[in-house]
Amino acid sequence: MKSSILETTFKLPFEAVYDTIKKNILSNGFLLLHEINTQEIVAKHGLKICPLKQLLFFHPKYVEAILNNDALAINEIPIKVVIYEKENGNISVSFPNPKINLSDYNCDEEMASELLEKINTILDI
Repeated sequence: MKSSILETTFKLPFEAVYDTIKKNILSNGFLLLHEINTQEIVAKHGLKICPLKQLLFFHPKYVEAILNNDALAINEIPIKVVIYEKENGNISVSFPNPKINLSDYNCDEEMASELLEKINTILDI
């Protein structure tokens, strides 16, 4: 597994985890930019996978901070949360660690830590 990807596992129904994370994104001031239903997309091509959805989001405050420090770091956003039902029925929720990903740029380490803390709040289920 890639070291910059953080994963949490839940023993809850898929839709409950998905709906809660989506609600938490919005209630924490983030903008939900896009939703991808990967399971639905691949089904259109005759493939069957377990439920898998992706949520792309970000907060304007952090966009401004990143642009002011190192505009190339924009390549690391938006943040993507992947919600995936494993074969054992557990729900995997994973996302890239902004502290690691933004450390390759001239970005404020404190801002990256704050962003990670906010993302972890979103996963508080």
